[in-house]
Amino acid sequence: MDDVATWRTAGIYDPDAPAAADRLAVLEYLSERGATLEELTEGHRLGRLPALAGTLARRAGRTLLTPTELAAAGVVEREQLGHIWEAAGLAAPAADARELTEQDAEALAAFVAGIDVFGEDPLLQFTRVVGAAVASIADASMAVFGLTVAGALLDSGASEVETARAFEDGSRLLVDVVPAVMGALFLQHIDRAVDRYVAGGGDDVGAQVAYLAVGFVDLVESTPMIQTLPAEEIAAAISGFEQRATTVVAARQGRVVKTIGDEVMFVANTAADAAEIALELVDYAAAHAALRGLRGGLAWGPLVRGYGDFYGPVVNLAARAVKEAQPGEVLAEVELVGQVQAATSLRVGSPREHALRGFAEPVVLWPIERPAR
Repeated sequence: MDDVATWRTAGIYDPDAPAAADRLAVLEYLSERGATLEELTEGHRLGRLPALAGTLARRAGRTLLTPTELAAAGVVEREQLGHIWEAAGLAAPAADARELTEQDAEALAAFVAGIDVFGEDPLLQFTRVVGAAVASIADASMAVFGLTVAGALLDSGASEVETARAFEDGSRLLVDVVPAVMGALFLQHIDRAVDRYVAGGGDDVGAQVAYLAVGFVDLVESTPMIQTLPAEEIAAAISGFEQRATTVVAARQGRVVKTIGDEVMFVANTAADAAEIALELVDYAAAHAALRGLRGGLAWGPLVRGYGDFYGPVVNLAARAVKEAQPGEVLAEVELVGQVQAATSLRVGSPREHALRGFAEPVVLWPIERPAR
């Protein structure tokens, strides 16, 4: 039976359909690149047949292996592979699932070798952080493709084969370019992480503690904004705020630790830097046409290091302080205020007592402002 007859039997090609020529072209295009009948059928069922070209491009030239084969080759035991994959946020592959590549095998072998140096539990924790970060990068890449290339293809009424070519080209870019970019950025970020480690006390205070400034900045009245603005304006406003926060924090050698909805947590090497970061973001939100304003909470002291995160009473204090601030206000506790007064010309307003959730006694917080002009 020839391919066309097979595709007709499988229900993925109808020669009498209006777009039969385009469907035949995309089926031939994908088959030439190694698509199986099962893959073509599943792509048709999902209504995403052209997207299969991206999958084929990402696995092109790679030998697909099973967990059983890796175990037989002495790379990693199946149970341990499952633990590593799950820590990375991936479903553990079935024993005979041909889903793994030589690159996966190298990474798994490196993990096993690293156990002797770091121990298995710390490496699994590290893997969780890496997996979460890479998942975010993967989702971001899909968002970029969807908002640009895929959107343009849809608007132009592109054919299935034109769409398949676009998916293939986009996937080749991801495979050939993005890993190199990530490698370069990782080395740059390692240098900054070392700087923060030293600034936070380094070996003198131990690997689990860092003396740094921590800040939270929170968009105010974000719910009314979301309910009244079109989706594209909301996306532009939030992404613009997150981009601005990343830029401002990086300019002062800090780090955005995470975003939590419409809130950003960051750390900075000095109290002065943290105050300037928060005030600059307050100014940005105040001047923005769509945002309703910003508030901030800052604290200084021993932060408990996590794997890519920070915890402890000082972090909790800053997180609670931001909820007490008025729109356009930045509140800080006494340790950070003292350093700001000693190192900057920023103005410290009148203190106020606040009953903060999780704190037995009222906490005094000071508003930090720019000097009057």
